[in-house]
Amino acid sequence: MLYHLTWPLMKLFMRAVFALLGGFKKQGTAHVPRTGGVLLCPNHVSDADPPAVAVALPRSAWFMAKEELFTIPILGALMRLWHGFPVKRNSADRAALRRAEELLKAGEAVVIFPEGGGNPHGTLQPLNPGALMIALRAGVPVVPVALVNTHRVWPHGDLRPRRAGVPVSVTFGPPLDFSDLKGQRGAVETATARLTETLAAMLNQPIPQGKPQRRDEEPTAAHRNHQRPAPRIADTPQRRITTGVADLYRRLVQDSR
Repeated sequence: MLYHLTWPLMKLFMRAVFALLGGFKKQGTAHVPRTGGVLLCPNHVSDADPPAVAVALPRSAWFMAKEELFTIPILGALMRLWHGFPVKRNSADRAALRRAEELLKAGEAVVIFPEGGGNPHGTLQPLNPGALMIALRAGVPVVPVALVNTHRVWPHGDLRPRRAGVPVSVTFGPPLDFSDLKGQRGAVETATARLTETLAAMLNQPIPQGKPQRRDEEPTAAHRNHQRPAPRIADTPQRRITTGVADLYRRLVQDSR
């Protein structure tokens, strides 16, 4: 009940923030099934990615997020309220995998970022196979989601968002059906490779090589020292409110790392 009362208001607020920072556009929402279990797998380059996907989605969804966020007072409670559930990164978190599988089999939409975390380069990284294993076990389609310019609005490791001058874009691709892989040896690896190729094509980027990155090896916020300063934005009451909320959110996220 509380979710249905508060979530539409939060989506409106986040949409307004994106509009202030450069604009927002979504494409391919017709590719998202309105009913039934479906796994959505976006690329991940910024802390702005989850709210961008949430704003663009035409249906409610559950989000898998790193467990550290759920230990933070207020933020953790809000994430649970708004259909978030925790996962232990760099491990085979059976509880999180089972939770995602149960939700999918119950007909829910679940969002998992298969790269496992953002990166400062804005490029697609090797995918973790866990998301595709869940999709194969649950027997649901996978919708690839291409996020563009979120790293310009909120660069990975920065303390606050900035006005990018370009709109954040969320594109949903046609669902990928992996039913042909059922029972086959190496099905998870094949499905992961298909999703990787699809996301790379949607983003117009090369297919990433190598193994998935461990998230305790993520670059720190030190790269901020090498970035160009953000353009100045006129100081308005709306801007001060947006910046204050963004600063609080970023501090909470940074403290959890």
